[in-house]
Amino acid sequence: MKRYIIWSSLVVVLIVAAVAVARAEGRGWRGWCDHGWHHHGPLGYVAHELDLSQAQNSQIQSIWQTERPTISALVHECAAEAKEMDTATVQGNLDESKVQEIAARQGATIAKLLVEKERLKSKIYTTVLNPEQRTKADALQERWHSHLDRIADRIGND
Repeated sequence: MKRYIIWSSLVVVLIVAAVAVARAEGRGWRGWCDHGWHHHGPLGYVAHELDLSQAQNSQIQSIWQTERPTISALVHECAAEAKEMDTATVQGNLDESKVQEIAARQGATIAKLLVEKERLKSKIYTTVLNPEQRTKADALQERWHSHLDRIADRIGND
């Protein structure tokens, strides 16, 4: 059950991040909590922490535009599978074999989405960031992992 909660939380975070970025680009929204950063949402925080130059921002935007169709398709696939799951469990009627089949497909979709996320992260890390920014990025990632560990511990203690 804990594993399901953690994976579900991760999927929700990824979907929310993708939707937030897509919506922010569409509306021209300026930054996380409107602090005037030139990025959107949590990505603005990371860009601020890494002190990215305008050229680096442009490079990342270009990489994102290349990867966006693939990620968008996977997010749509995940959303469709979630709707299927709701249908398979409508009004508390559990069709366990159908739920198992949908869950297996959702797992595969999530795996693809995670691979794409890592591909995007790797491209940015190796082609955009300078050595100092890579060190900062590593530290941010470590803080994120520590944060996830604390969440998992809280879930485990409830």
